Amino acid sequence: MRIVAFITGLSLLAPAGLPVGSFQLTLPESRVEFFVKDNRGGFTGQTRDVTATVTVRERAADAYVADVDAKIDARTIRTGSGLRDWQMRSATFLNTAEFPFITFTGTASAEQPSPPQFKGMLRGRLTIRNVTREVEVPLEITVEGGAYTARGEVVLRMTDFSIPIPRFLIFVAEDPVTVKLQIRLLPKG
Repeated sequence: MRIVAFITGLSLLAPAGLPVGSFQLTLPESRVEFFVKDNRGGFTGQTRDVTATVTVRERAADAYVADVDAKIDARTIRTGSGLRDWQMRSATFLNTAEFPFITFTGTASAEQPSPPQFKGMLRGRLTIRNVTREVEVPLEITVEGGAYTARGEVVLRMTDFSIPIPRFLIFVAEDPVTVKLQIRLLPKG
């Protein structure tokens, strides 16, 4: 009897597996924000118009990987200034008339995750306008029930995506853009 109780106790102490299968992004909990520093302090923009499909699977014992396909509607990014938003969408910068979406395809992985919170890494191909670059985004992942929340931050350079550095009269932006994401995923179905 003691052996059964001991084995049962060990199984309760063992880390539970992560939820696997197909997931979809939920709104309004999901969003992408960015910050551009300039000679006046800088400005922030954001959008909640993000869609994604994610398939999580166990890769090996205590290692998980997720296939990620995400899309941001660049036409919905708002900065709090109508003039700045219009300029950002113009052919000079994001050119949303020709390239309305920013896309990402890649994988997120976690080695030896210990729910409810653990670290992961998002790696893949980010396309802005017609330029694609490899990116890596460190993630903080939280599991609640069957749902995931992932938060990450990465610094991108406008010039890496052939976007000129914005300048207008005395306003001069800096090239680095800090991008923050928060993604909430629920099981499909």
